[in-house]
Amino acid sequence: MQKYVLTTLSENYAKEICNWRYEGDYAVYNFSDWNVVVKNGWDLAVKERRESDFLAILLDNRLIAFGRLTTSEGKAFIGIGLEPSICGKGIGKDVMKLLIIECKKRFPECIIALEVRSFNKRAIKCYENVGFEIKDKYINIKNRFVGDTEFVYMEYQPTQQ
Repeated sequence: MQKYVLTTLSENYAKEICNWRYEGDYAVYNFSDWNVVVKNGWDLAVKERRESDFLAILLDNRLIAFGRLTTSEGKAFIGIGLEPSICGKGIGKDVMKLLIIECKKRFPECIIALEVRSFNKRAIKCYENVGFEIKDKYINIKNRFVGDTEFVYMEYQPTQQ
């Protein structure tokens, strides 16, 4: 594995992430302009939430990804975003392994889980390769930002490693 650095997601990193642009179906992962993120008080813009939930992942002092680790109902959820130019190049697997390790440190008693849009086969394959297993598929109706989008719910199964 290459030498990655996990660090606090600073405001400057958050602004950089807001400038990342994905193409085609993946454009759904584009953040709004930083000013919109701030105006709406989204977690990425709230210093306390950003510093407690988000991590910047650096490679050669360059921001290549971010992760978000949160808990809900006894489960630790991992969220991940890769800089668009590195998507599909196998780096997601390394980043996920780092986030799983960090998640275990922060939330040792929790089941590790994630949600991903069902069209994102590339991500699902990556998550399966690091030990996640599909447990459910559903339409996410609780999040007004995603609309009627089908999601896959996955849980980490360390015995598969």
